Amino acid sequence: MFRVVLPTIEMLFAGNGQPRQTVHFDWRLIHRKRQPFLLLPTTMTDTRVGLELYSAQRRRAKIWRALLPLLFRTPAVSLLERVHFEADAGSEIMQFLAWQSGVPATRMQTFAIKFGGIAQQWSRLVLLLCDETRRPVSVVKVGLDPVGCEVTDREADLLEKLSPHTLGCIRLTGRLNTPALSAFATAYFPGDSPGNDAGMEQLFHAWLSPGPPVPLAGLETWRVLAAEAAKANSGTWQVLSAALAGKTVRTTLYHGDFAPWNIRAVNARNLRIFDWERGQLQGIPGWDWFHFFVQTAILARRHSVERVAAEVEQLLHSDRFKKYAVEAGISDFAQPLLLAYLLHQKWVIKPMEGGKKTAELFELLSNRWQMTPPVPATAPTEISSSGFWAGTVFQLKSAATQLSNLFWEPSLTAKNQPLLRTQFLRHWPVILLAGLMLAGVATAQYFTNAHLLFLPFYLVPCALLTWKVDRRWGTLIATAAAVAGPLVMNAKDTGFHKPDVMVWNMIMRFFTLQMCVLLMGEIHKQKELSRRHAAPDHPPGKFTENWAVVLASGLLFLIVAALDYVTDPRMIFLPLYILPCMILTLVLNLRWGIASALVAMMIASLEEYSANSSYGLAEVFGWNFIMRFAIALFVILLLDRIRKGNILFSSRNHNHNHRQTPPIRC
Repeated sequence: MFRVVLPTIEMLFAGNGQPRQTVHFDWRLIHRKRQPFLLLPTTMTDTRVGLELYSAQRRRAKIWRALLPLLFRTPAVSLLERVHFEADAGSEIMQFLAWQSGVPATRMQTFAIKFGGIAQQWSRLVLLLCDETRRPVSVVKVGLDPVGCEVTDREADLLEKLSPHTLGCIRLTGRLNTPALSAFATAYFPGDSPGNDAGMEQLFHAWLSPGPPVPLAGLETWRVLAAEAAKANSGTWQVLSAALAGKTVRTTLYHGDFAPWNIRAVNARNLRIFDWERGQLQGIPGWDWFHFFVQTAILARRHSVERVAAEVEQLLHSDRFKKYAVEAGISDFAQPLLLAYLLHQKWVIKPMEGGKKTAELFELLSNRWQMTPPVPATAPTEISSSGFWAGTVFQLKSAATQLSNLFWEPSLTAKNQPLLRTQFLRHWPVILLAGLMLAGVATAQYFTNAHLLFLPFYLVPCALLTWKVDRRWGTLIATAAAVAGPLVMNAKDTGFHKPDVMVWNMIMRFFTLQMCVLLMGEIHKQKELSRRHAAPDHPPGKFTENWAVVLASGLLFLIVAALDYVTDPRMIFLPLYILPCMILTLVLNLRWGIASALVAMMIASLEEYSANSSYGLAEVFGWNFIMRFAIALFVILLLDRIRKGNILFSSRNHNHNHRQTPPIRC
């Protein structure tokens, strides 16, 4: 591999004639996807500093980045190829690097180099320079071939045109142009890649042009997109361009690749953005914000298309984005503008990673927002064929994905939750009422038969606080309710004195109540969204298309029933009985969920009644069956409400339509 990177290093340090005074550099070569990625200095301190060039985003990459300096302390470092080179201290590039670092060229320490290029050609390098105290002070970008030099010069030209007071932008500290290369330097900025968009609205507001709105169709980015659309001859573009025809916007400073790996943040109010090679002085507002969400969710978080769409909708309906959209003049057409951004990614940028998922995201959102061309009546039906096992695996994976989507939380939108103390002072009557209700239910349970279930009554104060105050308060009182019930039974009946029974029942009650709180919180969060955006109902699933999920749910139910039968009759398994009912509700419909809940709760009550001869009262059996079914029905109704309007569960609707209509080629 040294022979591969050697020509690049020779191009970088090319001098005039024989070296007058040599400077020795030693690196270890790091690969990424079997290609040269980093040249790191061999000393421990310089290695840690050099890794500042590597903005790891994925979990595995972050772990590898953290462990790499430790590897340099072990003999295993010999597995990394060593690269040695002697540069001429008098060459133009060495003098430029010395000027930027403040260290004489003859005493310059080995610096880190990151390979970056276009179409896997190492046409550009990024260098991290340190001062004499080995503190990073400067970042230098170098273009080595005609393509790399052109991109480097274009980025440097843009940075020179920016006002020195432009918020969040890096500043040029020097440029170098020789017959062999083109380079520019900027000051090093510390910090980490941001995990969400906290504080970014300040940048986007500051970047808006102070001038009057201009026609969207007159912007260069839009003209390039329209030209590519004409080549694609897409009916989808006709619908989209019609929705945006005649629209005007306030132009904005446009970065073009506004993503966490190109951003450094000390805090939410102190950001710096790098890599302006796609930048423009007059860009389309909102696109950088869209890019941050879409590319972070796809490339860094590896979210499914439905989760990416959920993150995007969360952004569009946030108060911060709405305020920006009004100022930018895009509030009335933010959705088609987002779809145009996705087409720009697909047709113009053509990324090497994430392109397929970006196209799927466009298709999902355009269908949801009803911005697709009409399908001809004579369109042929798309026939999907797959093997038996492939179909089975697909069904089970789809069901598992939908179940996991219930517990998804938006992660890219900055959240500013009020303090619990502030909420208490504002809502103390409701919180006090919920506490009194909890105490009243516990008292009623103490003075009745110890075998009677009161869980739905414990749920009432949890639901009250979740809906009226905040999900965190619902979680707190649900935790108290999960502990209170078993403690009351333990105090009243010696049969519940077993520690394993008491702890198990607390855990089961905790899961049941927290699940209800979570689902109620999700519905409350989407309440305002549903008022403004009425999504079409998802078609019910068919048994013939989900038979593997039905069989798996039945098997899960049998396993739970068997465990319930062989364990202590005082141990409850309610959330485990509800789980298969939840799956059937998500993948099929509400009727399947209710029917399965009736069967599951009846069998659970019969097992309890037959195994526990200590009470043997039909009234207890009837009461407990009603209580179990009430909880299960509450969960199922919440699930059905969530899946109808939530884009996280749009995959079934999307796939269903595709079995009846041909896919839209865009």
